[in-house]
This record gives sequence, structure tokens and C-alpha cells, in this order.
Amino acid sequence: MADSFPATCFRADRPGSHPCTVVVGSGGLDVRCDDGAQAHWRYERLTCEPTGDERSWLLVSSADTDQRSAVTALVARDAALLAALADRVGEPCRSTITGLAAGSRARAGSHWRNLLLFALVAALALAAGWWLVTTVVPEVAADVMPIETERQLGSTLVQAFLADKTTVDGGPAVDAVQHIVDRLAAVADTKGTIFTVHVVDSPQVNALALPGGQIVVFTGLLREAGSPEEVAGVLAHEIQHVLRRHAVKRLVQQFGTEAVIGMATGGGNLGRLAGRAGELVQLSYGRDQEAEADREGLALLHRAGLPPEGIMTFFERLRRADPTAMPEFLATHPDTGRRIEDLRRLAAELPETELVPLAIEWDKVRASLAQ
Repeated sequence: MADSFPATCFRADRPGSHPCTVVVGSGGLDVRCDDGAQAHWRYERLTCEPTGDERSWLLVSSADTDQRSAVTALVARDAALLAALADRVGEPCRSTITGLAAGSRARAGSHWRNLLLFALVAALALAAGWWLVTTVVPEVAADVMPIETERQLGSTLVQAFLADKTTVDGGPAVDAVQHIVDRLAAVADTKGTIFTVHVVDSPQVNALALPGGQIVVFTGLLREAGSPEEVAGVLAHEIQHVLRRHAVKRLVQQFGTEAVIGMATGGGNLGRLAGRAGELVQLSYGRDQEAEADREGLALLHRAGLPPEGIMTFFERLRRADPTAMPEFLATHPDTGRRIEDLRRLAAELPETELVPLAIEWDKVRASLAQ
């Protein structure tokens, strides 16, 4: 049974190429143009040669063709047609077809290699873009943002955050937190940052830092702490979040280019950002940022002459009291036990220094909160 395949033919009586059908029979090729023109070519009289820009097409003609024949040649690269011809023609036509098929396979392999290479390059470009957006851009934005802009941003955010909360405006608790922050800030490289303390009347065992030196402490943390040194450990960590501009960087990561441009130019829609203050303060810091705040926070305690063990004692006591209900600032860290171990290791590496106790009567602070 003869097989038929699509091809393109050339005719002596009409310029250009024409669609045709090639029938591979037992005695030769029957070429049938769509307009009715035909030719019959014996296999032993065929001439085959590669053609086309990539030499990927087979040009077939016949010694039987003369000027009176309507069909003078055909071109094709259908794999099934080439395979059928290779089984019937002799040399050198068979070698030409075999070489053409090998070249086609090589080009196909090269195509897939190029496609895979393109996919790899595209994936790397996307990864690089993601790295730039999530790492480099926040770093650059934080570096170029003027301290005054950061202070304005922090002031706007903290006002919005505290709008629906009850604050403690004075007394032993506020004085104690301010005293601790002042002690730590005195030995820190603040680069012009002025820390402002806010004490919120809430049972939450929590503290947080906003851009520009805004420190918020919940009374629940003060009630749970057994000493001012324990609170100092928490605040040293939060102060480092401010000084390392971690809050600015996570804001950039969350709000994107608009926030970057706004902060970098000292403008931007601060009112719009303030409307999302609650969302902002719930964002978690990255592992690297938390590790940096832990490490630098311990170093800050050391420079201030305060025991680095305070924060670890606080965490351990809270965990023993209720392992399933860790405070918010601690519960956001996976594997709290590992974090405490890392803190102990870092504290052990600090050189010895003279410790100067905080001049705070902690019993009076806690009594003021019980009223």
C-alpha cells in the first residue's frame, strides 16, 4: 500500500512554489499538484540534496524531468516522508537523506538545550530580581533615607497605632522604661536617633520598635519581668531593630516601590501608611534580622554594664510558666529553645566587664501597675 505525504512543488510552467502530495509507491514517486499537474519519478533516477537556510529541507528532482514536464522539483522535510524515501532510494540519495535526518535531530537537541539554557537564565534572572527587591532595595532605601524622614514616618505610625489604645502617661513604669532606654542609648551609636518611649496599658507580654526611635512597651511585659535587667534585655533587642533600620526595611518589603521612593525623597503618602500601622507592626522580622538584633543587643547590654543573662532568664521563666503561651515577640520565632541557646553562647563569648545595676526599685514599678 502506497503512503502519501504533503510537500511543496515547483513547476516549469508557473513561477513560485505550489502545494502538492507525494505518493511513495513501489515503483517510484507520484507527485500530484493541487491543480492537477502530475509527475512520476523512478527511484533510481532521483537526485537529492539539502537546501534552505539551515540546510534542513530535502530538494528532490529527477533525471526523467524535461522542459515539457509540469513538475520539475519538490522540497520537503516531513520526517515520515524522508524515512519512506530512505527505505527505497539508492546511494548517494540515501546518504543525503540520512545526513539530513541526523542534522535535524542535532538541531532539535540544540533547540532543547537552548530552551533549557533560556529557562535557567530566566529563573536566575527572576531569583536575582527577587533578591534585589527583597534584600538590596530595602537596604539601599534604609541607607539613603534621611533620619528626619524616618523620624516623621515613625511619629505618624506610632500615633496611628496608639490611637485606640490606653497609654500610661507617667509614673514609675514610664520612668523605669525611659531610664533603661536612656542607659542603653548612651552607649549606642545612635547616628542622631532620639528614642521616644510609649507604655501601653495592655496584658500583652510584648514590646516593639517603630522607625525613628519609637519604642512601645506593653504593661504585660513589665508585670511579667522579674527585674529591670530582664526588661533591659528585651529593650536592647528592640533598640537594635531601630538602629539597624529593620523596621524601615520590612516596611519597604511590604509596601514596595511607592514606599521606597517616598522615603528616599523625604516625601510619600505617610497618611496612607499610617492607615496600615496595625498591619505594619504585625510583620515579622527575618531570621537574619532577629539574629542580628540578638547579637548586637547583647553587645549593647555589655557596653552599658548590664548583665546579658537578663533576657535569657526572662524567656526561660516565661517558657516554664506556660510553654504553650509564649509572648508575641517570642512566639514569632520558631524554635525558641534554639534561640535561647544561641543567646547563651553569644553571652559566653563576651569579655568580662564591671556590672552597674539599674537604679530602679522594681517592686514600686510593679506595684504601680497593680493599681
